[in-house]
Amino acid sequence: MTDRAELFVRLATLAAANVTDAHLAGRLCDASRLILGADGAAITVENTSSSRTTLSTTDRVMATLEDLQDVTGEGPCLDAFRYSTYFTLALENEPNLRWPEFARSAWQAVGGLQMYSFPMRPGGETFGVISVYTTDGRELPEPIDAVQFVADAVGAALLRDPTAEGLGEGAWASRAQVHHACGMVTAQLGLPPDDALAILRAHAYAYNITLVETARQVVDRELTFGGEK
Repeated sequence: MTDRAELFVRLATLAAANVTDAHLAGRLCDASRLILGADGAAITVENTSSSRTTLSTTDRVMATLEDLQDVTGEGPCLDAFRYSTYFTLALENEPNLRWPEFARSAWQAVGGLQMYSFPMRPGGETFGVISVYTTDGRELPEPIDAVQFVADAVGAALLRDPTAEGLGEGAWASRAQVHHACGMVTAQLGLPPDDALAILRAHAYAYNITLVETARQVVDRELTFGGEK
């Protein structure tokens, strides 16, 4: 099994790359692609409503796949959100019983590939999906549980402040310590403060601890995300 700490450090480090050139969702999307060994990736939210939104895609193929799911109203991303579990699809020149229109249209548009969709459910409730694809018949090099971990960590980073999500204020009350920790992560990764807070939230969700405990670990130097600049 892939070490979760190693995966998270890679995610945080990659999310800090090109910080001046791309928004957080875009950097997390590309980081997921690299970590999971995929050829392309997309992040979508509100996948079963008319307000379904694609936050980021890494390439034209992934953008086409997301557009086709919007048009046909079916596909692995929509079902990953609906059923809160992962789905895969091998695009080939054969009928697909589960997603017949999407599979046919996608095959005609982009050709053969393997598509994977994983729900983002860091707080136990799915609010979005990460989808990736590989070509040449390759499977993802990471095991399913590792891919789900990455999806949940990215989802946690993209959530708004948990107090605004109805998750309660008790565990998130010590703002001074959180602010201090954000400053340290900003120094370590070269991120703006809002992105540093997102990384702290992702770590808290990924390891099932409070934001305050994550902040304490950073302040006490038990947890670092790279050498301080």
